[in-house]
Amino acid sequence: MLLSDVLHSRVFDVDGVDLGSVDDVRLVQDGPLLLPFGAALRVDGLVVGHAAVGTRLGYHRGDVTGPWLLKTIFSALERRAHYVPWDQVESYEEGEVRIRSRGSELGPPPA
Repeated sequence: MLLSDVLHSRVFDVDGVDLGSVDDVRLVQDGPLLLPFGAALRVDGLVVGHAAVGTRLGYHRGDVTGPWLLKTIFSALERRAHYVPWDQVESYEEGEVRIRSRGSELGPPPA
């Protein structure tokens, strides 16, 4: 599976509730050493929502203070964003991701 296959897929929780689409994939560089590039990347989780551009730009972090108007707009949009740890992904089929938990149990994207 390629990351481009997962991006923009619809995400459904254990009850079949549509949580939005995969807007971003969080990677962690802690895999085995691949010379000459360094440690391999692994998927840590998915940022799911209806508009995660603010998350990708870092506006969900408390230390980002401006521009004021963008911070206000993105904060309002990002309240609906969820973070799905990769171990909660149950299945992936053509354009559809199913997770093991309820949307109400998911937290916001990590800083």
